[in-house]
Amino acid sequence: MADDAKLREAAKVALTECLAVKEGERVLMITSFGGDVFEICQELFAQAKALKARPVMVIQDDKDNFTFADPVVIDAIKSEPDVIISICRGRIGKDPYGMQIGYVGRDGNKYSHVYDKVLDGDKRSRSFWSPSCTREIFERSVTIDYAELRKNAKNLKEKVDSGKEVRVTSPGGTDVKFSIAGRKGHYDDGDFTLPGSGGNLPTGEVYMSPANGTTEGVIVFDGTVDLDSSAERPDVPVRVRFDRGYVAEVTGKETAKKFGDLLERSAAQARERGLKDEERNTRHLGELGIGLNPNARMSCNILEDEKVGGTVHFAIGMNLENDAHALIHLDCLVLRPDVYIDGEQVMREGKILI
Repeated sequence: MADDAKLREAAKVALTECLAVKEGERVLMITSFGGDVFEICQELFAQAKALKARPVMVIQDDKDNFTFADPVVIDAIKSEPDVIISICRGRIGKDPYGMQIGYVGRDGNKYSHVYDKVLDGDKRSRSFWSPSCTREIFERSVTIDYAELRKNAKNLKEKVDSGKEVRVTSPGGTDVKFSIAGRKGHYDDGDFTLPGSGGNLPTGEVYMSPANGTTEGVIVFDGTVDLDSSAERPDVPVRVRFDRGYVAEVTGKETAKKFGDLLERSAAQARERGLKDEERNTRHLGELGIGLNPNARMSCNILEDEKVGGTVHFAIGMNLENDAHALIHLDCLVLRPDVYIDGEQVMREGKILI
């Protein structure tokens, strides 16, 4: 009974504090059958009904970064519901029309998935997505002090917005730098109340996309390593060397081999489809994120792990500015980082200094 109360409370917080769901709104929920994701979605459905919204749940088989979403899911998103919630084991799945032809949003930009077009390009819907979330993670990490989180995220974003160059070092051997000239900071702070807004739940990070082709140095992943459909703590830290923005070398042991093989698989699939940009960007540095969620714990679930306070994560593959497309986006963690923006230290061994 206690667990049911915790899930009920977390679902209420997600719908009211984060999405501000209102009476009469259409709420689309996309999930997989069975397991924690289905239970979470059932509770969200019940709480949306209690708010007198109009929830609809669509269930499909498990998807990953290399499989297509069911056409029914694509069509449901095309209907432009007020709210879209995705809680699947894995991903929603690729959009074949978007990948081959693409959608043009009201903003004039081209999108490879209808989800991105409806959310970012047209700003018709608001959303959160919680891939492979567990009940324990949802109950613990969604019920937080959002006012405090939003204050910290805003302060750090402002520092990113005014910066030109970022350097990250760590005791594990990371020493990498890249330009953020022309880029802006973004954050997931759980405020998804306006059309066009969206992010993860659990939430809690500030993130940025390096300027394309500018990353130089070495990143040593000594925290969780994303392997697309799974994640693991590395047996030996994974050392990734960058040259002019792209991965030039991956070294380590078993985890490093799995990671390198995944990069090769993604590049090969893009090449087979004639997607030259996606093939090249498989090895692109797409993101630096700084974790801010006080309740997040290292659980080998990237959804949660990338939010852990005191860590940073880097994503290999697609970036978040819509100008470096790839078939993958692999978030991997660095522990106890030092972060500098234009030479000013903003994080020391994981502690925010601003």
